Amino acid sequence: VLLTLLTLPVAAQAQDAMQQVMAALAAVRESRARFVEEKDIPEIEGLLTSRGTLSWRAPDRLEKRTTEPFEERLLVEGDRLLLDRPDRDLHQELALDTAPEIRPLVEAIRASLAGDAATLRWYFDIDFSGDLARWRMVLTPLSMRVLAAVQRIVLEGQGGTVLVVETQGREGRSRMMVTPQ
Repeated sequence: VLLTLLTLPVAAQAQDAMQQVMAALAAVRESRARFVEEKDIPEIEGLLTSRGTLSWRAPDRLEKRTTEPFEERLLVEGDRLLLDRPDRDLHQELALDTAPEIRPLVEAIRASLAGDAATLRWYFDIDFSGDLARWRMVLTPLSMRVLAAVQRIVLEGQGGTVLVVETQGREGRSRMMVTPQ
């Protein structure tokens, strides 16, 4: 009981800090950034590095354009996900409601950028640390189906800006470093 009483102030501080970060994220209605993403895939020696741009427009439009080593466009808007890969003549579109294993992964980023803690809690267990100046959220999927593919997503940032997105899954690790424009 004493240990519980001693940890209550720490938990309350983390909750307050998370609320401040969510409010700062929600205040950003539109943003653009460059990214460098490194993927560590067990079957491949060395890291695969890609570069491109990210754009966000509240409440729900997120676009990732990869420019190196190939061109790719991933757009999520509302309930629609669009993937274009010109070099493979690939154009796919799907409704997120038809892909229950993909929606939580989309919402990890989109709900974070929107400052939507309720949506994050719907899909993830959240371990938050830090404060408004420097914060870190570790998202662990609640769905066993999603957890089979992705064990955790780590977001790091400052104020209302996400600077790092790291995904750890069965098929390796991906780390995206974001530079706001």
